[in-house]
Amino acid sequence: MKFELHCHSWHSHGRKIPWEGLASPSQIVRALHKLGFAGFALTDHDSIAGWRDASQAAKRQGMVFIPGIEISTLSGHLIALGINDPVKRGLTLEETGELVHEQGGITIAPHPFDIRSEGIGDEFAKADAVEVFNSMNLTRIENMLARMEARKRSIPAVGGSDAHSLPMLGMTANLIEADDPDSALRQIKKGRVRVHGRYIPIPVIVDWARQRMRLSYADIEKYIEKNYSKPRAALARFLLRRFVNSDSWRWDALGYFAVSISTMYSVAGLAFR
Repeated sequence: MKFELHCHSWHSHGRKIPWEGLASPSQIVRALHKLGFAGFALTDHDSIAGWRDASQAAKRQGMVFIPGIEISTLSGHLIALGINDPVKRGLTLEETGELVHEQGGITIAPHPFDIRSEGIGDEFAKADAVEVFNSMNLTRIENMLARMEARKRSIPAVGGSDAHSLPMLGMTANLIEADDPDSALRQIKKGRVRVHGRYIPIPVIVDWARQRMRLSYADIEKYIEKNYSKPRAALARFLLRRFVNSDSWRWDALGYFAVSISTMYSVAGLAFR
């Protein structure tokens, strides 16, 4: 059975750009069902607000729903699966793990070596499983390093699309012999998961960024006014207007260029590990 273990609904929010996830939980369920997925975990950032809608929609489609959340710990992001209540953000990795286990859940280290340093890095071994393929890690170096370290330390491996929009869903599938949440969690802990992953195309990510900025336009302008000097603010507003009002291929080209630069940065960082 195919499972999506890392996706976000519109209940996930960013700080500078409020809109992060773009789809409702029920939209996510319908999209995954069409893609042939039998189950999924909704892992919004520090929020369980989408659980009820996701659970009801999954029931209608005959899908397995695993309650999840991506928690902001002091060390970085940590996914909890199979819990019943929210887990407070801002705690240590150990404290967070204890709270998850008390609820009968498991922990997964998502994108542990991502270039933005939002993962928990070398502390990933403290989790029950590690995400060895994340569809948003476009430089590929981060996923390669996660796979190597997981094998070295014999940590169970999973994958995640890290989807924030409908076109991103299902980019990574976890093949798990399970027909309910508890059996899925047991299989993950035993390392009985086959991961089939693809990277999210640059145009899809650029379109996601454009939609986020369109929906968050007023908030972004307020942030610019409050935090930027006048010359910098004028430039930022000009670029913001150009980006949200243009679907030119040049923005995709800029995205490819950014990934190339990020890849070189990741390679350099790997050399000095």
